[in-house]
Amino acid sequence: MSEQRHEAANIEQRYVAEYDEDQALVEGLDPAKDRDEKTTDQVEAAGDHVVEDVEQMADPER
Repeated sequence: MSEQRHEAANIEQRYVAEYDEDQALVEGLDPAKDRDEKTTDQVEAAGDHVVEDVEQMADPER
């Protein structure tokens, strides 16, 4: 059981680290912040690859 607890703790720490990173990126999108404090260039919008994805799905040869 100790190994399972250790693995669960590792998973929890990874989750917390990912959450903290995501939170920092979101907070960096605040329009009130100065340009050099923003994370706009680091954040990728969900639709950034839509055209490529649609072309790939539409082309049966790919």
